Amino acid sequence: MTPRITVDLAQLDANIARYGALADEAGVALRAHVKGHRTPEIAARQVAAGAVGVAVHSAAEAEAYLAVGVTDVVVAWPWRDPWRWDRFARLARRCAVTVHVDHPDTVAGLGASAVAHGVALDVRIEVDTGLHRGGVDPEAAGKLAESIAGTDGLRLTGVTGYVGITDPAAARDRFDMGRHQAQLLVSVARRIRATGAACPTVSVGGTPTLLGALGVAGVTEVCAGAYALLDGGLARLGECDSEAVAIAVTATVTGTDGPVPRTDADELLTGADQTWMSGVVMTGPDGTPVHADSVSVGDEVRVLPGHVCPVVARQPLLHVLDSGEPVARWQALVRPDRA
Repeated sequence: MTPRITVDLAQLDANIARYGALADEAGVALRAHVKGHRTPEIAARQVAAGAVGVAVHSAAEAEAYLAVGVTDVVVAWPWRDPWRWDRFARLARRCAVTVHVDHPDTVAGLGASAVAHGVALDVRIEVDTGLHRGGVDPEAAGKLAESIAGTDGLRLTGVTGYVGITDPAAARDRFDMGRHQAQLLVSVARRIRATGAACPTVSVGGTPTLLGALGVAGVTEVCAGAYALLDGGLARLGECDSEAVAIAVTATVTGTDGPVPRTDADELLTGADQTWMSGVVMTGPDGTPVHADSVSVGDEVRVLPGHVCPVVARQPLLHVLDSGEPVARWQALVRPDRA
């Protein structure tokens, strides 16, 4: 039955190995952000291949990854909701957990929860690298570090920032963008250390900008979400070949009266684009590119989604293939945030 989402196991493992090798060669740790797949089985493969741990959205989400043997978790969003702080402190009793912070109220609240639960909670300062969707201004990071140093129950372990691509021009300049933003984070960490505070980790987020960040001295970790599965948007950008994309949507052609065949996956894929481009990569089952005049209604096609994250969120059952044969079904985690 279509549409169905498939994952090619061999290509998945090849992608994990490729990005792991890039990080190893640079002497930088690789952390897997699970937003790209939301799947414990994939996270377990990433950690088994050398990733230092995972980055998640919430404490509730983290529990599913602990169940598959992940022991190092970063909550990669600077939550300011007081009701979350106890949950983060309780999580720290079960695994190594680091929480992103960008506001003094969060620092005070997390510290109080850590003391109440008898734990020392690791925190990283999230720096706004230009997206303005969260994070402290780079010039204010030192003051926030002082606040952390003066708060019982907390340990400052580093700084972090996400390098986001928002338009085609930024996509073209992604390597320089990754390098410049990594240099910014390194300089923030250097200023914090100059005050006598420990700031060992400089973590830079983003798959398309990863190569630029890896070349910057002082970066200790890269955190990437899409590198295991990749997607059609990254292939069209030139980050990978289309054959390297491990995820696809098998769909049935429902119409051929336009430049692009209509399929029963159109609703699933609507709006599932990268910010720098729209559209999908469509091939036949054998990988041959297809057009409206090369297929008929009822034919099955293979569609590489423009952006992996929303597609998995919309249809979380992943059909795993090995040499084209089904070998497993993995259920991605899509549930309301509970903490």
